[in-house]
Amino acid sequence: MKRPCRGFTLVELLVALTLASLVAMLAYGGLHVALRSWNSAELRQQEMERSYLTQALLRRLLESPQPYSVRDDEDVQQVAFFGDEEQVIFAAHLPALDDSEQLYWVQLVQDKQITAKGLAWQLELRYMPLMEMEELNWALLAESLASDGEREVLVKGLPSAWRFAYLELRNDGELDWQTQWQQQPGLPVLLRLTPPRRQRAAAELLVAPRDMAYAIFKGR
Repeated sequence: MKRPCRGFTLVELLVALTLASLVAMLAYGGLHVALRSWNSAELRQQEMERSYLTQALLRRLLESPQPYSVRDDEDVQQVAFFGDEEQVIFAAHLPALDDSEQLYWVQLVQDKQITAKGLAWQLELRYMPLMEMEELNWALLAESLASDGEREVLVKGLPSAWRFAYLELRNDGELDWQTQWQQQPGLPVLLRLTPPRRQRAAAELLVAPRDMAYAIFKGR
Protein backbone atom coordinates (compact mmCIF):
# COMPACT_ATOMS: atom_id res chain seq x y z
CA MET A 1 0.00 0.00 0.00
CA LYS A 2 1.45 3.33 -1.06
CA ARG A 3 1.86 5.98 1.58
CA PRO A 4 0.17 9.30 0.80
CA CYS A 5 2.53 12.18 -0.24
CA ARG A 6 3.18 14.45 2.71
CA GLY A 7 3.82 18.17 2.09
CA PHE A 8 5.48 20.78 4.31
CA THR A 9 3.60 22.01 7.30
CA LEU A 10 3.03 25.72 7.88
CA VAL A 11 5.53 25.71 10.73
CA GLU A 12 8.21 24.18 8.52
CA LEU A 13 7.57 26.77 5.82
CA LEU A 14 7.81 29.60 8.35
CA VAL A 15 11.07 28.22 9.73
CA ALA A 16 12.52 27.87 6.22
CA LEU A 17 11.48 31.41 5.28
CA THR A 18 12.95 32.78 8.51
CA LEU A 19 16.27 31.03 7.90
CA ALA A 20 16.36 32.22 4.29
CA SER A 21 15.67 35.79 5.44
CA LEU A 22 18.48 35.60 8.02
CA VAL A 23 20.93 34.28 5.42
CA ALA A 24 19.91 37.05 2.99
CA MET A 25 20.31 39.71 5.69
CA LEU A 26 23.75 38.40 6.64
CA ALA A 27 24.81 38.29 2.98
CA TYR A 28 23.52 41.85 2.38
CA GLY A 29 25.23 43.09 5.55
CA GLY A 30 28.56 41.60 4.48
CA LEU A 31 28.19 43.02 0.98
CA HIS A 32 27.31 46.45 2.42
CA VAL A 33 30.39 46.44 4.68
CA ALA A 34 32.59 45.33 1.78
CA LEU A 35 31.22 48.09 -0.46
CA ARG A 36 31.74 50.72 2.23
CA SER A 37 35.32 49.53 2.77
CA TRP A 38 35.92 49.59 -0.99
CA ASN A 39 34.50 53.11 -1.33
CA SER A 40 36.50 54.33 1.66
CA ALA A 41 39.72 52.89 0.25
CA GLU A 42 38.96 54.39 -3.17
CA LEU A 43 38.30 57.83 -1.64
CA ARG A 44 41.58 57.64 0.29
CA GLN A 45 43.39 56.65 -2.90
CA GLN A 46 41.84 59.57 -4.80
CA GLU A 47 42.77 61.97 -2.00
CA MET A 48 46.36 60.71 -2.03
CA GLU A 49 46.53 61.07 -5.83
CA ARG A 50 45.17 64.64 -5.67
CA SER A 51 47.65 65.47 -2.93
CA TYR A 52 50.53 64.02 -4.97
CA LEU A 53 49.56 65.90 -8.13
CA THR A 54 49.08 69.15 -6.19
CA GLN A 55 52.47 68.81 -4.50
CA ALA A 56 54.11 68.02 -7.86
CA LEU A 57 52.61 71.19 -9.36
CA LEU A 58 53.62 73.28 -6.34
CA ARG A 59 57.14 71.89 -6.52
CA ARG A 60 57.47 72.84 -10.20
CA LEU A 61 56.14 76.33 -9.50
CA LEU A 62 58.39 76.95 -6.49
CA GLU A 63 61.43 75.74 -8.43
CA SER A 64 60.78 78.25 -11.19
CA PRO A 65 61.55 81.77 -9.78
CA GLN A 66 63.96 83.67 -12.02
CA PRO A 67 66.66 86.02 -10.64
CA TYR A 68 65.06 88.94 -12.49
CA SER A 69 66.05 92.33 -11.05
CA VAL A 70 63.50 95.08 -10.28
CA ARG A 71 63.49 98.42 -8.49
CA ASP A 72 60.63 99.21 -6.12
CA ASP A 73 58.97 102.53 -5.32
CA GLU A 74 61.40 102.99 -2.40
CA ASP A 75 64.28 102.96 -4.95
CA VAL A 76 65.59 99.60 -3.69
CA GLN A 77 67.10 97.32 -6.34
CA GLN A 78 66.15 93.72 -5.57
CA VAL A 79 65.30 90.33 -6.99
CA ALA A 80 61.75 89.98 -8.31
CA PHE A 81 60.62 87.91 -5.34
CA PHE A 82 58.26 88.93 -2.53
CA GLY A 83 57.06 86.58 0.18
CA ASP A 84 55.43 86.39 3.57
CA GLU A 85 53.66 83.61 5.47
CA GLU A 86 50.49 83.71 3.38
CA GLN A 87 51.73 84.47 -0.14
CA VAL A 88 54.66 84.52 -2.51
CA ILE A 89 55.07 86.54 -5.72
CA PHE A 90 57.89 85.99 -8.20
CA ALA A 91 58.88 86.20 -11.87
CA ALA A 92 58.97 82.93 -13.80
CA HIS A 93 58.57 81.30 -17.16
CA LEU A 94 55.42 79.18 -17.58
CA PRO A 95 56.24 76.69 -20.34
CA ALA A 96 52.88 74.95 -19.91
CA LEU A 97 51.24 78.18 -21.13
CA ASP A 98 53.91 79.74 -23.29
CA ASP A 99 57.08 78.14 -24.67
CA SER A 100 58.59 81.54 -25.48
CA GLU A 101 60.90 83.58 -23.27
CA GLN A 102 57.92 85.53 -21.87
CA LEU A 103 58.18 86.09 -18.12
CA TYR A 104 55.09 86.02 -15.93
CA TRP A 105 54.28 87.36 -12.52
CA VAL A 106 53.26 84.30 -10.51
CA GLN A 107 51.50 84.47 -7.15
CA LEU A 108 50.63 81.67 -4.74
CA VAL A 109 48.26 83.10 -2.16
CA GLN A 110 45.92 82.02 0.61
CA ASP A 111 42.32 83.14 0.15
CA LYS A 112 39.58 83.02 2.79
CA GLN A 113 36.23 81.56 1.81
CA ILE A 114 32.95 81.60 3.73
CA THR A 115 31.17 78.27 3.24
CA ALA A 116 28.10 76.59 4.70
CA LYS A 117 30.39 74.90 7.23
CA GLY A 118 32.07 78.17 8.24
CA LEU A 119 35.38 79.81 7.37
CA ALA A 120 37.72 77.87 5.06
CA TRP A 121 40.91 78.62 3.16
CA GLN A 122 42.07 77.83 -0.34
CA LEU A 123 45.43 78.06 -2.05
CA GLU A 124 45.26 79.93 -5.36
CA LEU A 125 47.64 80.32 -8.29
CA ARG A 126 47.41 83.72 -10.01
CA TYR A 127 49.52 84.84 -12.95
CA MET A 128 49.82 87.55 -15.60
CA PRO A 129 52.48 88.59 -18.15
CA LEU A 130 55.34 90.58 -16.68
CA MET A 131 55.58 94.08 -18.12
CA GLU A 132 58.62 96.32 -17.80
CA MET A 133 58.14 99.10 -15.23
CA GLU A 134 60.40 101.75 -13.75
CA GLU A 135 59.11 101.33 -10.19
CA LEU A 136 57.39 98.33 -8.67
CA ASN A 137 54.86 98.49 -5.86
CA TRP A 138 54.32 95.00 -4.50
CA ALA A 139 50.92 95.79 -2.94
CA LEU A 140 49.60 97.21 -6.23
CA LEU A 141 51.00 94.21 -8.09
CA ALA A 142 49.13 91.86 -5.74
CA GLU A 143 45.93 93.83 -6.37
CA SER A 144 46.46 93.62 -10.13
CA LEU A 145 46.99 89.87 -9.92
CA ALA A 146 43.78 89.55 -7.90
CA SER A 147 41.69 91.68 -10.28
CA ASP A 148 43.24 91.12 -13.72
CA GLY A 149 45.30 87.94 -13.48
CA GLU A 150 44.33 84.43 -14.49
CA ARG A 151 43.67 82.17 -11.52
CA GLU A 152 43.46 78.52 -10.62
CA VAL A 153 42.43 77.00 -7.29
CA LEU A 154 45.07 74.44 -6.33
CA VAL A 155 43.73 73.36 -2.93
CA LYS A 156 40.37 74.24 -1.39
CA GLY A 157 38.45 73.53 1.79
CA LEU A 158 41.46 73.96 4.07
CA PRO A 159 40.70 74.28 7.80
CA SER A 160 43.45 76.89 8.12
CA ALA A 161 46.04 78.58 5.94
CA TRP A 162 49.22 76.96 4.69
CA ARG A 163 52.40 78.78 5.73
CA PHE A 164 55.37 79.85 3.63
CA ALA A 165 58.90 80.22 5.03
CA TYR A 166 62.21 81.15 3.40
CA LEU A 167 65.69 79.85 4.16
CA GLU A 168 68.37 82.53 4.19
CA LEU A 169 72.08 81.92 3.80
CA ARG A 170 73.64 84.65 5.93
CA ASN A 171 76.99 86.32 5.28
CA ASP A 172 78.55 84.29 8.10
CA GLY A 173 77.56 81.05 6.33
CA GLU A 174 74.76 80.17 8.78
CA LEU A 175 71.27 79.20 7.61
CA ASP A 176 68.19 80.79 9.11
CA TRP A 177 64.46 80.43 8.34
CA GLN A 178 62.58 83.69 7.73
CA THR A 179 58.83 84.37 7.66
CA GLN A 180 59.32 87.16 5.08
CA TRP A 181 61.44 87.68 1.99
CA GLN A 182 61.32 91.31 0.89
CA GLN A 183 63.77 93.71 -0.76
CA GLN A 184 66.42 90.97 -0.97
CA PRO A 185 69.20 90.96 -3.60
CA GLY A 186 68.81 87.24 -4.31
CA LEU A 187 66.45 84.30 -4.06
CA PRO A 188 66.02 82.26 -0.86
CA VAL A 189 67.99 79.03 -0.63
CA LEU A 190 64.85 77.01 0.12
CA LEU A 191 61.13 77.61 0.24
CA ARG A 192 59.04 75.72 2.78
CA LEU A 193 55.30 75.27 2.50
CA THR A 194 53.69 73.84 5.61
CA PRO A 195 50.08 72.56 5.36
CA PRO A 196 47.55 72.74 8.23
CA ARG A 197 48.12 70.07 10.87
CA ARG A 198 44.60 68.74 10.40
CA GLN A 199 45.18 68.00 6.72
CA ARG A 200 46.70 64.55 7.10
CA ALA A 201 47.07 63.75 3.40
CA ALA A 202 49.46 66.65 2.76
CA ALA A 203 53.09 66.78 3.79
CA GLU A 204 55.48 69.67 4.33
CA LEU A 205 57.07 70.75 1.07
CA LEU A 206 60.70 71.89 0.78
CA VAL A 207 61.81 73.25 -2.58
CA ALA A 208 65.01 74.92 -3.82
CA PRO A 209 64.66 77.43 -6.67
CA ARG A 210 66.66 76.11 -9.63
CA ASP A 211 69.13 79.00 -9.48
CA MET A 212 69.79 78.25 -5.78
CA ALA A 213 70.04 74.46 -6.03
CA TYR A 214 73.69 74.40 -4.88
CA ALA A 215 73.66 77.45 -2.64
CA ILE A 216 73.81 75.46 0.61
CA PHE A 217 76.86 73.50 -0.51
CA LYS A 218 78.57 76.63 -1.79
CA GLY A 219 77.95 78.36 1.51
CA ARG A 220 79.49 75.54 3.54
